[in-house]
Amino acid sequence: MSEESPYPRLFTILEARRVLPTIEPLMDEMRKAFAAIRAEIEAAAEDAGIPTSDPRLSERVERRGIAPPLVARVNELIGLVHAQGCLVNGPEAGLVDFPALVGNEIVFLCWKHGEETIGHWHRIPDGYAGRRPLLDSAPPDASGTAH
Repeated sequence: MSEESPYPRLFTILEARRVLPTIEPLMDEMRKAFAAIRAEIEAAAEDAGIPTSDPRLSERVERRGIAPPLVARVNELIGLVHAQGCLVNGPEAGLVDFPALVGNEIVFLCWKHGEETIGHWHRIPDGYAGRRPLLDSAPPDASGTAH
């Protein structure tokens, strides 16, 4: 590869799968925090008698003091996942990408919270919508090279 990777590390499938036991509980906690934040927003809106789309709601949520520490925890959890070399690309949905090298192209091995293992990949510009099973169109093999 002639250019340096913008990612802290590149994973093989096996390496990414070895990180899942560390990532999964972090993503589980993150999804629960998002659910609590949503519940708090709805409760604050109901208590104030205003719709959740009202711009005044953010001030009310802030004053209630429940959501800010949850948001701080989500940010901390994202940092812990990123410290593993992974990218959180959909925190509320539990989407995590693992940069990998296929030939001379960096792609993402893609995992969604609730999936048993990493079974998908996508090219970076294609995003989650471009997910393909690992057996499709020359994804990385266990060594991280195309097959």
